[in-house]
Amino acid sequence: MLVLGIHDGHDAGACLIQDGKLLLHSSEERRRNSKNWAGVPEISLKELFRRTGVSPQDVDLIALGSQLRTTFPTRGHKPVYSVLNFLSWAGRSQLGTRMGRWLLSKLRKREELMKCLEGMGLGQKTVMPFDHHLSHAATAYYFRPWQGPATVLTLDGAGDGLCATVNKAEGADIKVVAQTPKYHSPAAWMYSSLTSHLGMRAYEHEYKLMGMAPYGDPDFIGDGHKESCADILRQSFGVDGLEFRNKTGHIASGIQRYYGKRLYARRFDNVAAGCQLVFEEMMLKWVKNAVAATGIRKIATAGGAFLNVKANKLIRELPEVEAMYTFPASDDGGTPLGAALLGYVHLCKQRGVTPQFDLPKDMYLGFDYSDDECEKAAKSSGLPYRKMANVAVEGAQLLTEGKILGRFAGREEVGPRALGNRSLIADARDLKVIRKLNFAIKQRDFWMPFAASVLEEDGPRYIKNLTGWAYWMIEAFDTTPAGFNDLVAGTHPFDQTIRPQLVNDLNPGYRDLLRAFKARTGVGGVLNTSFNLHGSPIVGTPEIALDTLKKSELDAVLLGSYLVTKPDTGAV
Repeated sequence: MLVLGIHDGHDAGACLIQDGKLLLHSSEERRRNSKNWAGVPEISLKELFRRTGVSPQDVDLIALGSQLRTTFPTRGHKPVYSVLNFLSWAGRSQLGTRMGRWLLSKLRKREELMKCLEGMGLGQKTVMPFDHHLSHAATAYYFRPWQGPATVLTLDGAGDGLCATVNKAEGADIKVVAQTPKYHSPAAWMYSSLTSHLGMRAYEHEYKLMGMAPYGDPDFIGDGHKESCADILRQSFGVDGLEFRNKTGHIASGIQRYYGKRLYARRFDNVAAGCQLVFEEMMLKWVKNAVAATGIRKIATAGGAFLNVKANKLIRELPEVEAMYTFPASDDGGTPLGAALLGYVHLCKQRGVTPQFDLPKDMYLGFDYSDDECEKAAKSSGLPYRKMANVAVEGAQLLTEGKILGRFAGREEVGPRALGNRSLIADARDLKVIRKLNFAIKQRDFWMPFAASVLEEDGPRYIKNLTGWAYWMIEAFDTTPAGFNDLVAGTHPFDQTIRPQLVNDLNPGYRDLLRAFKARTGVGGVLNTSFNLHGSPIVGTPEIALDTLKKSELDAVLLGSYLVTKPDTGAV
């Protein structure tokens, strides 16, 4: 049984799953080098079949990651946004939401998608759209690292008229217990709205608000005010049982005016701190209520809101939660995987077959490039390059010399986190690399923390209360004194937390590089951040990787087996 999963909204992508086994995944933004790309993932679709050798004629089902095509409200105003916002306002109740979801699903336009499919010989295949939040839930549940049931939670800005669901999952079945209409979305109408209120881009820069929050005081009132930022935000959103509640009476531009008035003349860091605190309070209450309702203490989570690593840390630490797994590609880029898995389960039930899942334990699910392709790109770039005798040893030596390296090797990661194969890496002991990374390479805001890749065997030495599955930079942890000392540039400088990627045999090339660095320095970890320039997606090809080298003060790129540098670095 061969299922093609597609998401044609923002963060578009596609994947192929055969008999419960993932063949390949592609994010369209990396094919086009356009961040958060929205639309039919045409390049990804064609490349999936070319690279896997699978024939489009063998596809049994095309599964879509949402019933409605999700749009990206930060890319200029469109008339459809006004219509959608009106329907969100009208759909405050569950009945109104159900009616709106039914109506919009009938009006969904698929002409562009169908034209693409027909051109690939897929025009006669069955196309089945799945609920957006069910697609998120499927990624979290079917990829979970344990056997047995789970409470499955999803939360994002919105998708198919909803912002959150509580599910009870067992066997191959995921059953919805509760859902929250988009109108009540704390992710969209509080967190993203406040991101915009602070002058950043909503639906993209929420991580900047999260990074700023530790510097502020959520309970500070100050002269001329009667309430703190946290007090104001607690009055705007809350939790009612298994659902969130918007208590403002506003959404969209209306809630921007609401916050503009209520938070006028408040310090930006205190607004960020208040937002993060109240969001965490709501999340914790909602999770505890969900676990009590399902009776299952192991939780699997997905949706853009679960990219909030600080909230994930607090959820993981709840006594009510026995285990927590967050799908690393919790953004909409993960929904093709969820839709394809749901499509596979649907076919199994249709044919009277028990689903058998054979899903990878790692997140290296995308494209890779041969050494020949890497050498061709290096030669075309005009930059100095040579083949390395030992990539790990030579790369580690450059890191000890203070060099900042790009690493482009193996299969690309799925999701927004770079996990060593499309990463910028540096010596995390050296605080000077932060300034160079922020201003000369990434062009990031000065307060933003970096992450760290840590050898799994050194995890307990650097990280307090290390539990769960800290392999994907999707959770935060407190550092030990040794951790903060050795990995200071890869931690949050204010609260000394770390967003780690534990490295083990799942990525032997990266593991060997970290071990070679440890052999020279005694430190079992390095700073890791995504390999891209500000405003661009993680690099998707060797050519884009080397173009990034040219356009920044990056010192060198480990391109497969090749070392590519600039003419004046002397590294070659």
